[in-house]
Amino acid sequence: MDSIDIAVIGPGDLATSINKRGRIDDPEVQALMARAEAGILNSGVPIGGVARTAEQANAMIDRGYLALALGFDWSLFQRGIAASLEGIKR
Repeated sequence: MDSIDIAVIGPGDLATSINKRGRIDDPEVQALMARAEAGILNSGVPIGGVARTAEQANAMIDRGYLALALGFDWSLFQRGIAASLEGIKR
């Protein structure tokens, strides 16, 4: 293999690797993600990542991301259920 096809930043994996599991909004995790993003974008290797909202996805696309995961099986399922219950009086 001569090159890297895509470099993906995994916020959850990154947070876990510095003992901050589940805390992807922690300032240290965010700083490391920004550092990785800058390095990848500067390298010319295509970049990918995870967006939790449409706003995040659009901002990442504007910064040069070419591949985005918009959730994982459990999170997409959870959001779908929440959306279907929205507005129902309970």
